[in-house]
Amino acid sequence: MSIIKGFHHLTAGVRHAQEDVDFYVKLLGQSLVKKTVLLDGEDPIYHLYYGNPQGDAGTLVTSFPFRQKGVMARPGSGQIRVINYSVPQGALAFWRARFKDFGIVFSEVEVERFGEQRLRFEHPCGIEFDLVASDRDMRMPCVAADIPAEFAIRGVHSITLSLREVAESVIFMQDALDFRYAGQSGDFHRFEVGDGAPGLVVEFQHEPDRLQGSSIYGEGTIHHVAFAVDNVEEQMRIKERLMSMGHIDASESVNRNYFRSMYFKMPGGVMFEAATTDIGFAIDEEPGHFGEEFQLPPWLREREEELLGRLEPISV
Repeated sequence: MSIIKGFHHLTAGVRHAQEDVDFYVKLLGQSLVKKTVLLDGEDPIYHLYYGNPQGDAGTLVTSFPFRQKGVMARPGSGQIRVINYSVPQGALAFWRARFKDFGIVFSEVEVERFGEQRLRFEHPCGIEFDLVASDRDMRMPCVAADIPAEFAIRGVHSITLSLREVAESVIFMQDALDFRYAGQSGDFHRFEVGDGAPGLVVEFQHEPDRLQGSSIYGEGTIHHVAFAVDNVEEQMRIKERLMSMGHIDASESVNRNYFRSMYFKMPGGVMFEAATTDIGFAIDEEPGHFGEEFQLPPWLREREEELLGRLEPISV
């Protein structure tokens, strides 16, 4: 059985906090699961978590709104290029009409890859998203007053990585992370773990001529993907395996308040994380009330007034 249980979350650097909230909550029907801050550095930057109402691992996409700090990241290879959301079969027509109503630019032609239909659109900061139609996703729908359950997003379907070279990364996915190679479609390579349902899929897009992107926190790129593991012991099992393969730059286990993180890079340069599922979002808000109040970890609570005073107000 694989140590990796699927996705935990994805984290992107975006532009403004309010437009980010509007994108995920108003347009896509996601719940704002948590309002907190980036725990690295002294500058107050929001860390906003979106997902299904339960905040389940595998439905989560998180944002650092970096326009406030003015740091731009450079898109390129060695990054996650596309976040793919899962929707039910037959739902793409609903989303095409919805995007038209909201003035969202999208691809007029759905792209079929690995037997799945896709609809491409973008975050206001330029990050690419696909909606992927699937009849295999039984997760809780992210419904809203104007998004019926039969069309609603279920969670992260997969991610698409942009890589200049793929050979060593293919080996890495199989030997280090226990993903199986599930096939090739043109420039795309597919990997699956578990039963390969939505939430258990990683794609490579081979782009040998695309320049290397940056790996800093900044606006306009997806910084990392976090895979779900049970606990710190499982993180250390992955780290030991990485070390045995010569990947010696894995981090220690870092306290992120709602989970613990261990970071490492795969051969193609993409930042990966193993995030534990043994803590969760209920440590400071009751289930059913996630995301209602601004939250800080215990070691920052004495700075709450100062931090809030330097962050732009947001409404949901």
